[in-house]
Amino acid sequence: MKIVVKLGGSISIDESGPNIEYFKKIMPVLRKIKKQHQLIVSIGGGKFVRSYYAKIDKFRLSNAEKEWIAVALLTANVRFVASALGLKPLLKLEEINIGTSGVIGGIKPGRSTDANAAYAAQRIGADLFIKLTDVDGVYTADPDTDKNAKKIKKIPFSQVMHYAKSGKPGDYGILDRTALQIIKKNKIKTVVIDGRNTSNLLKAINGEKIGTVISD
Repeated sequence: MKIVVKLGGSISIDESGPNIEYFKKIMPVLRKIKKQHQLIVSIGGGKFVRSYYAKIDKFRLSNAEKEWIAVALLTANVRFVASALGLKPLLKLEEINIGTSGVIGGIKPGRSTDANAAYAAQRIGADLFIKLTDVDGVYTADPDTDKNAKKIKKIPFSQVMHYAKSGKPGDYGILDRTALQIIKKNKIKTVVIDGRNTSNLLKAINGEKIGTVISD
């Protein structure tokens, strides 16, 4: 299969950079997938980028300037993950083509790493797009603040935009509007799972009922 895996910054990146303990667990799983499938891995910025923003905020930089800084920070993450997996760092959109395997992150300002991952899925004709995050799927509300929030097991493409999240640089929610537009238009089967348990990734690839599935 052709698979795009988005490692959410909430689980893979802490305030000082890559969460090494997490990568010790997820790397063997990704290496196993790489041997059997065409794989693109997308890495987010998480707390590291948000912490960096907080430190430089006193200088009143524009959002565009901060986005370029985020791209540079994410490039370091991309090179780390690519080197550890033995994959190519993909630093330009033109480098993502049918047959491509590699690692992407921030590529240009104004586009989240979720959107870049969805775009990569479109470019390679992915069979499956998997978003690993710190919750076990998409909910009707924030499960951390709303005790009545309910998990949604399946969302058809026709309804997916109802669950779009918008955000400021470094804060895009589970899936942002651009990512969902790409997923909907190209009918890319997507699974949002709790990536803290790394075995969930293989379960999603094997078609087990887990997380939230976006598909017709």
